[in-house]
Amino acid sequence: MTETNRAGFTLIEMLIVIVVMGIAMTIAIPRFRVTNKTKARRIATQLAADLEVARSQARAHRATVRVVFDAGTNSYTGYLDFDRDNVLAQSTAERDSLRAFGTRVLPTGASFGRAAQVDITNFAGAGAITFPTPQINFDGRGLTTPFGTRGVVYVQLAADPGAVAAVTVSGAGGVRLWTSEGGTWR
Repeated sequence: MTETNRAGFTLIEMLIVIVVMGIAMTIAIPRFRVTNKTKARRIATQLAADLEVARSQARAHRATVRVVFDAGTNSYTGYLDFDRDNVLAQSTAERDSLRAFGTRVLPTGASFGRAAQVDITNFAGAGAITFPTPQINFDGRGLTTPFGTRGVVYVQLAADPGAVAAVTVSGAGGVRLWTSEGGTWR
């Protein structure tokens, strides 16, 4: 008798592999879907990172850095007092000297807003940007100026009023990211 070596797969083996792959895909794909809350958190994470960069640049250059929020254009811009004259004219040269982020526009569908979300504990204030003016200044030591200035910037998605995240800046210049879960800030 002659033995034949068959190479390949049977139809049944192929069908079993396809079914197993299909089951694996139905389990894995929903995990890759990005929710609106996740989108809002990512936007706020970028804002928090940019504020940390602004603060660290103020310390590195021992000069004032200002971040100005523009709710009309859903953007924010950073400026560095590179000539250390204690006057920030918010000029192109001051914007370009920061080199960290220049002007950053929020992604389409995102805006500064908080919908019906409650205040973050110890950061009460009306509106989407609760600083005394729509800006925050860091001095050469990384502290907010005027000393003790603090506030919140809320970010929301138009598609989902419940998708809100926030960034707080403490009076000492500390930056923290917050997300709303069922009306509670975490």
